[in-house]
This record gives sequence, structure tokens and C-alpha cells, in this order.
Amino acid sequence: MTTLKADGAAYYDSFVGLIPCKVLSIRGKSGQATSKQEVTFRVTASLGPYRRGEILVRDALSVVPRAAVKRRKHGVVILPYSVERG
Repeated sequence: MTTLKADGAAYYDSFVGLIPCKVLSIRGKSGQATSKQEVTFRVTASLGPYRRGEILVRDALSVVPRAAVKRRKHGVVILPYSVERG
């Protein structure tokens, strides 16, 4: 299973699509991704209302490790992933 870790590349799953980002820190228990884990990340590309360099905090279900994203013929699939505190 893919793991979301601090200093790792990820995507923020927003209403405008997947926004590339870098995880800065993770708070909460390690394990399966839940809404109880808090992820701080930096946006690495401007898209829609999000600007490069902006720092955001969201739950672990909204921040996805890049290896957990699979592009298919008719869209994107996010596979299950775990979260590891750093």
C-alpha cells in the first residue's frame, strides 16, 4: 500500500482537480488515512484559485500520495493509502 509521508510529493484533491503539492508535516496517528489526521502542505503549481507556494492544512483524505493516483481512460482513480507521521 502507498504511504503519505512528510517531505513527500502528493496531490491535493480539490474542487478544481488534483493540485500538485509537497507535504510539510502530518499530525495524528499513523495508519489508514482518515479525517482525524491533519496534513500541512505547500502547493507546487498554480491552478484555479490555488497559487504556487501557498501553504494549506487539510485532513489526510484530501491529500493523496502521487503513487496512489492512477489515471484511467475515463478519469482518475485514487487507490487506498496509509499515512505515516514523520
